[in-house]
Amino acid sequence: MSDHQLLNRPSPKQLAAYFRASTGCDQPPPSKIYYDNTPSPVTAVPEFADMGAVLISYPGTVPPAPGHSQEPPSGPRSFGIPNELIVRMQQNDTARPVHIFVMCVDPNERDHIVRDLQQTADQLSLQFAPDHLHLIGWDTDTFWTRDYGPWWVLNPKTDTYAIAKHTYTTLGGGAVGLVEGAENVNPMEGLGIFRPNDDYSAVKLSDFLNGPIRKWNQAKWPGDKKLPQIAVHDWYYLGLLDVGGNYMVNGKGVLASSYLAATQNELPGGKDGKCEDVVAQRMEYMLSQLNRFMGINTYHVLSDPTGTYIGHIDCWGKFLAEDKVLIASSQDEKTNQAFNTIASSFAREGFKVYRVMCQDSYVASADTPATSAAYTNSLILNQHVYVPLSGKGYEQYDRAALSVYKEALPDYTIVGIDGKPEFPWLGTDAMHCRTRAIPRKVIDDWQAALHGAPRWAQS
Repeated sequence: MSDHQLLNRPSPKQLAAYFRASTGCDQPPPSKIYYDNTPSPVTAVPEFADMGAVLISYPGTVPPAPGHSQEPPSGPRSFGIPNELIVRMQQNDTARPVHIFVMCVDPNERDHIVRDLQQTADQLSLQFAPDHLHLIGWDTDTFWTRDYGPWWVLNPKTDTYAIAKHTYTTLGGGAVGLVEGAENVNPMEGLGIFRPNDDYSAVKLSDFLNGPIRKWNQAKWPGDKKLPQIAVHDWYYLGLLDVGGNYMVNGKGVLASSYLAATQNELPGGKDGKCEDVVAQRMEYMLSQLNRFMGINTYHVLSDPTGTYIGHIDCWGKFLAEDKVLIASSQDEKTNQAFNTIASSFAREGFKVYRVMCQDSYVASADTPATSAAYTNSLILNQHVYVPLSGKGYEQYDRAALSVYKEALPDYTIVGIDGKPEFPWLGTDAMHCRTRAIPRKVIDDWQAALHGAPRWAQS
């Protein structure tokens, strides 16, 4: 990733200081499971559900001018993922291809993108469908669509989908997306520093998907004859600060994250009392919101063994199925002991636990970013898994990681993907961070509306 995207990110020591200032705890409490069995009509959609599209971003690479930090970057644009992954994500060799949505405000970029992707497809003897690539007229601050993209929920009884919108926030927002006037704000206080253009992208995606419905309805003010409003999806505001990289669900009401969420969602008066009580109060409130809007009834809140600045669970853990979870292993003995504890906790809860060695990545005392891929930071897309490869010098670890996925998901096609030289896969940032899938039915309904009356409105 470019230098401007790494500016001002806190070190592990700074992260610990933020946690202490926010909660009164010197370090996160031991991992804990919270429960809320309040009935909810919806359930959070897992990554391994049937998906019909993937959201990615094509932002500029030049940070905004001083004094205008709220603006998106400009200059030459770049994807955070290699062209090969974009082409493969279309899955045109299957019976159910996948659409690619690109956040980019400049429609003139489309021809350039299509030419590049077609060239890559030809070189790899893959199929590429330009008609399944769509530009959404919005510029983001970064390409981390997993962090700010929409969270999807499903009402199984009505077979309807909804977006549960979180407010995207980040530790140490850096030069890109820093809200003007907030340069000296502690990023752990309230919204603090966040990337506003990233945060608004879920709204722009929602508008894009619902646009054909509005056009078809030709909605008018009361008094004029009009058709009833029918949405491709509903919309909930979750009322929580969070990031998608610290959000993992299994589709059966179970969610897992690190304690980073506790620092991001401070409650009034929440600094009084013992630190464990403060954190528990926050997590119980978060779970009540997650239960209400997303049907979450079990919340695994985990003490991040890595101690890295990012605090995102997708750097070391991942639900592979309703009853399967992948947890990293580390070459650092102390860090690995913590991973072992997390793995044992999931095993006691009935999960089949798989382990993958993430080498040279997770040393809690290190202040430098990881330099090799986090194999847990993969993308599950329909019956495929795309796994980031560390490359030269790490071939044995790459092979071992692919083997773990094949063992855990024998009916899936497992594909290793090399990163872009200018935006390499890292232990704290790989392809899961830079992609966000959209449920198949949402895309089917959007397509039906785009080409006429929605299918559910047709006789």
